Amino acid sequence: EIMSMRVCVFLCILVISPVWGESTIDKQRITDWRLSSSANVKGDGAAISSSGYDASSWYGVTVPCTIMACLIQAGVYSNLFQDAKLESVDSTQFNASWWYRAPFSSPQGYDLSNSVTIQFTGLNYRANVWVNGELIGAESQIMGAFRYFNFEISRRMNKTANGINVIAVEVFRPYDRVFDHDQDTDLAITFVDWAPNPPDYNMGLWREVNMIVAGALTLNTPLVATKLSSSMQADLTVSVNVTNNQNTTIHGAVSGSIYTPDNKPLARFSQDVAVGPHQTVTVRFTSSAFSQLHISKPALWWPWQMGDPTLHTLDLQLFGSPQAKYQLSHSWNTSFGIRQMTSELDSRGNTLFSVNHNPILIRGAGWSPDLFLRPNMTKLKAEIAYVRDMNLNAIRLEGKMDPDELFDECDRLGILTMPGWCCCDAWQHWSAWGPEQMLVSGASMLDQANRLRIHASVLMFFISSDELPPQNVEQNYLTQLARAEWPNPTVSAASLRTSKITGSTGVKMSGPYSWVSPNYWLDPKAISNQLGGAYGFLTEGGPGENPLT
Repeated sequence: EIMSMRVCVFLCILVISPVWGESTIDKQRITDWRLSSSANVKGDGAAISSSGYDASSWYGVTVPCTIMACLIQAGVYSNLFQDAKLESVDSTQFNASWWYRAPFSSPQGYDLSNSVTIQFTGLNYRANVWVNGELIGAESQIMGAFRYFNFEISRRMNKTANGINVIAVEVFRPYDRVFDHDQDTDLAITFVDWAPNPPDYNMGLWREVNMIVAGALTLNTPLVATKLSSSMQADLTVSVNVTNNQNTTIHGAVSGSIYTPDNKPLARFSQDVAVGPHQTVTVRFTSSAFSQLHISKPALWWPWQMGDPTLHTLDLQLFGSPQAKYQLSHSWNTSFGIRQMTSELDSRGNTLFSVNHNPILIRGAGWSPDLFLRPNMTKLKAEIAYVRDMNLNAIRLEGKMDPDELFDECDRLGILTMPGWCCCDAWQHWSAWGPEQMLVSGASMLDQANRLRIHASVLMFFISSDELPPQNVEQNYLTQLARAEWPNPTVSAASLRTSKITGSTGVKMSGPYSWVSPNYWLDPKAISNQLGGAYGFLTEGGPGENPLT
């Protein structure tokens, strides 16, 4: 596959200065780490994660960074995109595991009534995770580039206010190669045939590591789903997951508010909740039960060529503790759009997407991140702006579940996103899959669906690219999407296929991948001979290797 446009995506790092105290909720990114190959490390994980361990000779790096991105930060490599320098990097050094190590302080006022969670939002591919000399996650369970891993560590922390704790992560590379390597089964990140492979296979902490401090109950992954009437009245459903981090059932309450773009209250709602020990429940507010969620004249979110990408604000507060039902435990604030994405097959069997009951002509391009997944918010904003400047309205992310900042920017600018799993690598090596791959693929789908479902810009999800998945794989994906209450269309393959579960995909992957004369795209016989761009939904194609003149 050769995408019609190549652009790089980057991520901005924001260090949040925590302010701890009674009933205080905060999230802090752990950014300052030390890095070393295991070939140069003495001691095991228990020793490395102890406060007295000397890691001063290790590379100092800022996470998120893959191993290669970290080494570039540290000055080990430079100008790798000049000449053939990339080929000079010895990739065998990444066959060994690598260690990340970071000290962090206990919150001021911390006690066992607090929930303290270490959250990994992108870890490639396997890892052993240690905190204060104790293994809290082993590589036999901690695997998958697109999964979220949460470790509740409140009883493992230094009990002294501002006391020093240490986290150490031993990461292992994925085996996820393309084409002639159909026995590779690590469901990781590849660039297929549109870029060279990074020498480290993008191993490492490629997205943020967070420390989240809250009360006994925590919120996660809210959703605002919209159902529009033909008269454009909106019925909203607000859902959020609530987790109890304690050993006893806790009774509490969830309170929510929705604000207009000019910060005026649009709706307020609340309900009680009871959560068993170490359980997660979904709290749901529907317009049938809460009439204030019926909006008669909503300001809708639109792709930029159809209207304004209007964003509202959802503010949620969670109350509850073993001592007091109405003690603030956690809060969540996020933007969202009031919009409805749908799809259907037209009279010729082609998929037609609609936004707010209005059909839309998708004019998009393939999106590819920086080869080393390096964060750069300034560049990200410029590149999303280029998408609009080129009169495009969508980008397709094939196997690149980019950080939240990309989707935030697309929400703001009205650019549709079309995420999905990758072709040609382990994600399509189904004949070699076993129970591990079914677990990782399902967990990856659930975590990404929960993360992405709040974003107004997400049009749909491709659960496969070139080929139709086996029925058990397809059903697993669909089951996880249903668990996440996925509000948008799904397409089972990015090529023309017919599923026994979901029917025809209604899309085509016919290329071309090289330059063709302009009349190819405007052929009046396109419908009958099924060539050209004048019919159907083409998921990929472009000028390919030909220089533009």
